[in-house]
Amino acid sequence: MATDRRTKYTKSVIRQALFELMKDRPVNKITVTDVCKKADINRSTFYSYYEDVYALLTTIQNELFEDVVFTLSKENWFEDMLKLVDDNKDLCQVLLGPHGDASFLRQLIYLGYENSMKVWKEMYPNASPELLDYFYAYMSSGVIGVLENWVCSEYQLPTQEVGQILMGVTMQGLSFLEKTDTDK
Repeated sequence: MATDRRTKYTKSVIRQALFELMKDRPVNKITVTDVCKKADINRSTFYSYYEDVYALLTTIQNELFEDVVFTLSKENWFEDMLKLVDDNKDLCQVLLGPHGDASFLRQLIYLGYENSMKVWKEMYPNASPELLDYFYAYMSSGVIGVLENWVCSEYQLPTQEVGQILMGVTMQGLSFLEKTDTDK
């Protein structure tokens, strides 16, 4: 039991060190030594859990992807997805920030494809598969852009408000702006 707690703690410290380092530079400029110094651990401790910095980042990303896939399978996936981003602020700031991983974003976009196609095919049965593909490319890039903006602004807006923005723009396009309160 104590070993499990120690292992969790050590992995947490290692991850947090990587997050801190990635705020200032891309992962390809971060070494195991950098992570170990920041985490105040020795290299053998790092290597007992991870092969290198990329393996650490991949492990972190894969765990988030598992959470995303699970969230997308739920009925309230939209709100739960925003909560997932909010609950993983440090990770999302790093992955969606200026030194983030572009392949992570591509994978994240891919994860939402199936769910979106299912919903849109029901809503718009006459739309061609090609048109739905183009629409998904457009919408997913916009959603990622909003999330990047939210994360990079250090979550200035509450989760619920970001959800309203995303849902409004997704479902109503620019006409959503006509319904917003400009007296804020």
